[in-house]
Amino acid sequence: MTQKRIIFCTILSLLLIAALFPATDLGSPRGQMDRQGFSAGTDSAEQQPREETSPPAPGNPAPSDPALPQNGSSGSDTYSPNRGGFRSGFTPSAPAPTPPPAPDPTLPPSSPPPVETPAVPDAPSWMTANEAQAFKLLNEARIRNGVPPIEAHQLLSEQARLKAQDLADNNYFAHTSPTYGTPRNMVRQAGIPFSSLGENLSRAGNVQQAHVQLEYSNKGHRQIMLNPNYNYVGIGIVPWQTTPGIVMVQIFITQ
Repeated sequence: MTQKRIIFCTILSLLLIAALFPATDLGSPRGQMDRQGFSAGTDSAEQQPREETSPPAPGNPAPSDPALPQNGSSGSDTYSPNRGGFRSGFTPSAPAPTPPPAPDPTLPPSSPPPVETPAVPDAPSWMTANEAQAFKLLNEARIRNGVPPIEAHQLLSEQARLKAQDLADNNYFAHTSPTYGTPRNMVRQAGIPFSSLGENLSRAGNVQQAHVQLEYSNKGHRQIMLNPNYNYVGIGIVPWQTTPGIVMVQIFITQ
Protein backbone atom coordinates (compact mmCIF):
# COMPACT_ATOMS: atom_id res chain seq x y z
CA MET A 1 0.00 0.00 0.00
CA THR A 2 2.79 2.35 0.85
CA GLN A 3 4.75 1.55 -2.36
CA LYS A 4 1.74 2.33 -4.57
CA ARG A 5 1.29 5.66 -2.82
CA ILE A 6 4.92 6.56 -3.49
CA ILE A 7 4.61 5.71 -7.20
CA PHE A 8 1.40 7.69 -7.43
CA CYS A 9 2.96 10.74 -5.83
CA THR A 10 5.98 10.54 -8.12
CA ILE A 11 3.82 10.43 -11.27
CA LEU A 12 1.73 13.32 -9.98
CA SER A 13 4.84 15.35 -9.32
CA LEU A 14 6.14 14.73 -12.84
CA LEU A 15 2.82 15.79 -14.36
CA LEU A 16 2.85 18.98 -12.34
CA ILE A 17 6.43 19.76 -13.46
CA ALA A 18 5.54 19.08 -17.10
CA ALA A 19 2.56 21.38 -16.84
CA LEU A 20 4.49 24.21 -15.22
CA PHE A 21 7.69 24.00 -17.36
CA PRO A 22 7.08 23.17 -21.07
CA ALA A 23 10.04 21.70 -23.00
CA THR A 24 12.40 24.33 -24.65
CA ASP A 25 15.05 23.52 -27.22
CA LEU A 26 17.89 25.73 -25.90
CA GLY A 27 20.39 24.47 -28.42
CA SER A 28 18.34 25.12 -31.55
CA PRO A 29 19.80 27.37 -34.31
CA ARG A 30 16.75 29.62 -34.05
CA GLY A 31 17.39 30.59 -30.45
CA GLN A 32 21.03 31.34 -31.18
CA MET A 33 20.23 33.51 -34.25
CA ASP A 34 17.59 35.53 -32.38
CA ARG A 35 20.19 36.57 -29.87
CA GLN A 36 22.50 37.74 -32.72
CA GLY A 37 19.94 40.18 -34.09
CA PHE A 38 17.63 38.55 -36.54
CA SER A 39 14.44 40.50 -37.13
CA ALA A 40 11.63 39.49 -34.82
CA GLY A 41 8.80 37.40 -36.29
CA THR A 42 10.81 35.52 -39.00
CA ASP A 43 11.54 31.81 -38.77
CA SER A 44 12.85 31.31 -42.34
CA ALA A 45 16.13 29.40 -42.42
CA GLU A 46 17.01 31.19 -45.70
CA GLN A 47 17.35 34.63 -44.01
CA GLN A 48 21.01 35.57 -43.57
CA PRO A 49 22.39 37.11 -40.39
CA ARG A 50 23.41 40.81 -40.46
CA GLU A 51 27.09 41.24 -41.05
CA GLU A 52 28.97 42.15 -37.91
CA THR A 53 32.25 44.06 -38.17
CA SER A 54 35.00 42.95 -35.90
CA PRO A 55 37.71 45.42 -34.76
CA PRO A 56 40.88 45.38 -36.90
CA ALA A 57 43.81 43.36 -35.76
CA PRO A 58 46.76 45.33 -34.35
CA GLY A 59 48.96 46.71 -37.12
CA ASN A 60 46.25 46.38 -39.83
CA PRO A 61 44.39 49.52 -40.99
CA ALA A 62 40.65 49.66 -40.51
CA PRO A 63 38.64 49.06 -43.71
CA SER A 64 37.41 52.25 -45.27
CA ASP A 65 33.73 53.04 -45.46
CA PRO A 66 32.86 54.13 -49.05
CA ALA A 67 30.03 56.30 -47.71
CA LEU A 68 32.43 58.50 -45.72
CA PRO A 69 34.85 61.05 -47.17
CA GLN A 70 38.47 60.01 -47.15
CA ASN A 71 41.34 62.50 -47.37
CA GLY A 72 41.52 65.97 -48.93
CA SER A 73 39.09 68.03 -46.83
CA SER A 74 39.37 69.76 -43.53
CA GLY A 75 37.04 71.62 -41.27
CA SER A 76 34.90 71.34 -38.18
CA ASP A 77 31.71 70.19 -39.98
CA THR A 78 31.02 66.49 -40.35
CA TYR A 79 29.85 64.29 -43.17
CA SER A 80 26.24 63.06 -43.00
CA PRO A 81 25.30 60.27 -45.47
CA ASN A 82 21.60 60.61 -44.59
CA ARG A 83 21.65 64.24 -45.73
CA GLY A 84 23.35 63.52 -49.02
CA GLY A 85 26.90 64.53 -48.24
CA PHE A 86 28.58 67.39 -46.44
CA ARG A 87 26.46 69.65 -44.32
CA SER A 88 25.78 73.16 -45.53
CA GLY A 89 28.64 75.50 -44.83
CA PHE A 90 31.37 72.92 -45.18
CA THR A 91 34.31 74.41 -47.05
CA PRO A 92 36.71 71.95 -48.68
CA SER A 93 40.36 72.87 -48.51
CA ALA A 94 41.62 74.98 -51.45
CA PRO A 95 43.79 73.25 -54.04
CA ALA A 96 47.50 73.88 -53.88
CA PRO A 97 48.63 76.87 -56.02
CA THR A 98 50.27 76.11 -59.30
CA PRO A 99 53.98 77.02 -59.20
CA PRO A 100 55.21 79.46 -61.87
CA PRO A 101 56.90 77.89 -64.86
CA ALA A 102 60.64 77.53 -64.64
CA PRO A 103 62.65 79.89 -66.88
CA ASP A 104 63.86 78.46 -70.13
CA PRO A 105 67.63 77.93 -69.80
CA THR A 106 68.03 78.21 -73.56
CA LEU A 107 66.86 81.84 -73.57
CA PRO A 108 69.21 84.68 -72.62
CA PRO A 109 68.39 86.40 -69.29
CA SER A 110 66.23 89.46 -69.61
CA SER A 111 68.01 92.74 -68.98
CA PRO A 112 66.40 95.95 -67.67
CA PRO A 113 65.62 98.58 -70.26
CA PRO A 114 68.49 101.00 -70.80
CA VAL A 115 68.26 104.30 -68.96
CA GLU A 116 68.35 107.18 -71.38
CA THR A 117 71.09 109.66 -70.53
CA PRO A 118 69.99 113.26 -70.97
CA ALA A 119 71.86 115.25 -73.56
CA VAL A 120 74.12 118.12 -72.61
CA PRO A 121 72.26 121.32 -73.54
CA ASP A 122 73.91 123.71 -75.92
CA ALA A 123 75.21 126.98 -74.54
CA PRO A 124 73.13 130.01 -75.52
CA SER A 125 74.56 132.46 -78.04
CA TRP A 126 74.85 135.35 -75.57
CA MET A 127 77.56 133.47 -73.59
CA THR A 128 81.24 134.14 -74.28
CA ALA A 129 83.47 131.26 -75.40
CA ASN A 130 84.86 130.78 -71.88
CA GLU A 131 81.40 130.91 -70.33
CA ALA A 132 80.06 128.40 -72.87
CA GLN A 133 82.91 126.00 -72.05
CA ALA A 134 82.24 126.35 -68.32
CA PHE A 135 78.52 125.75 -68.88
CA LYS A 136 79.27 122.56 -70.84
CA LEU A 137 81.66 121.24 -68.20
CA LEU A 138 79.12 121.97 -65.46
CA ASN A 139 76.30 120.03 -67.13
CA GLU A 140 78.57 117.13 -68.04
CA ALA A 141 79.47 116.80 -64.36
CA ARG A 142 75.80 116.91 -63.31
CA ILE A 143 74.75 114.30 -65.85
CA ARG A 144 77.69 112.08 -64.94
CA ASN A 145 76.53 112.14 -61.33
CA GLY A 146 72.87 111.46 -62.12
CA VAL A 147 71.71 115.06 -61.71
CA PRO A 148 69.55 116.73 -64.36
CA PRO A 149 71.27 119.40 -66.46
CA ILE A 150 70.80 123.00 -65.46
CA GLU A 151 69.53 125.87 -67.59
CA ALA A 152 71.45 129.06 -68.30
CA HIS A 153 69.86 132.29 -67.09
CA GLN A 154 70.84 135.42 -69.06
CA LEU A 155 70.08 138.10 -66.44
CA LEU A 156 71.74 135.98 -63.76
CA SER A 157 74.82 135.62 -65.97
CA GLU A 158 75.01 139.41 -66.23
CA GLN A 159 75.15 139.61 -62.41
CA ALA A 160 77.86 136.92 -62.37
CA ARG A 161 79.97 138.95 -64.82
CA LEU A 162 79.59 142.09 -62.69
CA LYS A 163 80.74 140.14 -59.65
CA ALA A 164 83.73 138.61 -61.50
CA GLN A 165 84.79 142.04 -62.78
CA ASP A 166 84.46 143.47 -59.28
CA LEU A 167 86.77 140.72 -57.96
CA ALA A 168 89.38 141.49 -60.63
CA ASP A 169 89.17 145.28 -60.33
CA ASN A 170 89.33 145.40 -56.53
CA ASN A 171 91.75 142.49 -56.21
CA TYR A 172 89.81 140.55 -53.57
CA PHE A 173 88.43 137.02 -53.43
CA ALA A 174 85.32 136.71 -51.24
CA HIS A 175 81.57 136.19 -51.55
CA THR A 176 80.67 139.53 -50.00
CA SER A 177 81.47 142.37 -52.38
CA PRO A 178 82.42 145.87 -51.18
CA THR A 179 80.35 147.13 -54.11
CA TYR A 180 77.29 144.85 -54.28
CA GLY A 181 77.14 143.27 -50.86
CA THR A 182 76.17 139.60 -50.45
CA PRO A 183 75.19 137.50 -53.46
CA ARG A 184 71.59 137.44 -52.17
CA ASN A 185 71.42 141.23 -52.03
CA MET A 186 72.97 141.55 -55.47
CA VAL A 187 70.53 139.12 -57.15
CA ARG A 188 67.54 140.52 -55.27
CA GLN A 189 68.42 144.11 -56.28
CA ALA A 190 68.56 142.91 -59.91
CA GLY A 191 64.91 141.88 -59.61
CA ILE A 192 65.53 138.14 -60.09
CA PRO A 193 63.11 136.01 -58.01
CA PHE A 194 64.49 132.93 -56.27
CA SER A 195 63.74 130.63 -53.35
CA SER A 196 67.32 129.44 -52.77
CA LEU A 197 70.74 130.61 -53.97
CA GLY A 198 74.34 129.40 -54.09
CA GLU A 199 77.56 130.95 -55.38
CA ASN A 200 80.90 129.44 -56.45
CA LEU A 201 84.12 131.39 -57.04
CA SER A 202 87.21 129.98 -58.78
CA ARG A 203 90.47 131.55 -59.91
CA ALA A 204 92.84 129.52 -62.12
CA GLY A 205 94.95 129.55 -65.24
CA ASN A 206 92.06 128.55 -67.55
CA VAL A 207 88.41 127.44 -67.55
CA GLN A 208 89.23 123.71 -67.30
CA GLN A 209 91.36 124.23 -64.19
CA ALA A 210 88.76 126.51 -62.63
CA HIS A 211 86.06 123.87 -63.15
CA VAL A 212 88.19 121.02 -61.72
CA GLN A 213 88.93 123.06 -58.60
CA LEU A 214 85.21 123.41 -57.93
CA GLU A 215 84.15 119.85 -58.82
CA TYR A 216 86.75 118.23 -56.54
CA SER A 217 86.71 120.79 -53.75
CA ASN A 218 86.23 119.75 -50.12
CA LYS A 219 84.57 123.03 -49.11
CA GLY A 220 81.02 122.44 -50.44
CA HIS A 221 81.56 123.78 -53.96
CA ARG A 222 80.87 120.35 -55.46
CA GLN A 223 77.61 120.07 -53.50
CA ILE A 224 76.48 123.40 -54.94
CA MET A 225 77.36 122.33 -58.50
CA LEU A 226 75.53 118.99 -58.17
CA ASN A 227 72.51 120.19 -56.20
CA PRO A 228 69.44 118.95 -58.11
CA ASN A 229 67.25 121.67 -56.57
CA TYR A 230 69.01 124.40 -58.53
CA ASN A 231 67.49 124.80 -61.98
CA TYR A 232 69.17 128.01 -63.22
CA VAL A 233 72.77 129.19 -63.31
CA GLY A 234 74.50 132.40 -64.26
CA ILE A 235 78.22 132.19 -65.23
CA GLY A 236 80.57 135.13 -65.53
CA ILE A 237 84.29 134.84 -66.50
CA VAL A 238 86.77 137.70 -66.85
CA PRO A 239 90.58 137.85 -67.03
CA TRP A 240 92.46 138.18 -63.76
CA GLN A 241 94.45 141.42 -63.67
CA THR A 242 97.52 140.76 -61.54
CA THR A 243 98.48 137.27 -62.79
CA PRO A 244 97.72 135.41 -66.04
CA GLY A 245 94.49 133.48 -65.75
CA ILE A 246 90.78 133.97 -65.21
CA VAL A 247 88.29 134.37 -62.40
CA MET A 248 84.93 132.54 -62.67
CA VAL A 249 81.72 133.26 -60.79
CA GLN A 250 78.79 130.80 -60.78
CA ILE A 251 75.47 131.87 -59.26
CA PHE A 252 72.84 129.10 -58.83
CA ILE A 253 69.18 129.73 -58.01
CA THR A 254 65.96 127.77 -57.59
CA GLN A 255 62.82 129.28 -59.12
